[in-house]
Amino acid sequence: MKTFITLLLIGLSAIALVTSNAFLSKLNIRLHSDTFINGILQYQIFALLLAILVCLVTLKANPNSKELLSFGNLNEIASKEIWMGINGKTSWLRNGVSLLLFISFGTGIFMYGGLEQTQSLDNFKWGFIPFIILFSASNAFSEELIFRIGINGNLHGYLEPKYIFLISAVMFGLPHWGGNPSGPVGVIMAGVLGYILSKATHETKGIGLALIIHFVQDIIIFTAVFMMNNK
Repeated sequence: MKTFITLLLIGLSAIALVTSNAFLSKLNIRLHSDTFINGILQYQIFALLLAILVCLVTLKANPNSKELLSFGNLNEIASKEIWMGINGKTSWLRNGVSLLLFISFGTGIFMYGGLEQTQSLDNFKWGFIPFIILFSASNAFSEELIFRIGINGNLHGYLEPKYIFLISAVMFGLPHWGGNPSGPVGVIMAGVLGYILSKATHETKGIGLALIIHFVQDIIIFTAVFMMNNK
């Protein structure tokens, strides 16, 4: 029952995020003169409010989940996960740095391909930076509250960790069908990232490392998105 309720909560949240632009555009709220930036601002505010709601529901249903809102202990030994290159003998600090570099390289390659395909490689402007940082921080924070606190926090002690990680991977991956990158590649990349971040959150007992890794990926993605949308 606990698993079903969690899946329902996160599933509805994911649907709300994916379909949000349909009703946000009808509100005609002007937060910025630039239409592109205005759209992202609307979405980020909506996502943040939704994330806070999910977090409050999770804390109410499982008060012990509040420990995951801490940064976590990066000195914890990461449990063995061969496909992730984790041997089970080193800390999350060491593995976190390696994973951050590897994942960021992969994200960068795909976003570079998108920039090259849209002939946007020369479209960077320094004025993008404040928005890139703001949106990356907001997006990472909101999605970690929903897909890590909402899943790990509710299912800890009810399911074996590996099943929690897999649920996080699926629930985080599927909504990225229309993301950046999009399609099957986007789903797979986001799914793998969701598994890694869920495992890191569980084993370090905090979302600090997950937030950092997620934030860096969003920096790369939002930079590319701004360049591709710079007319």
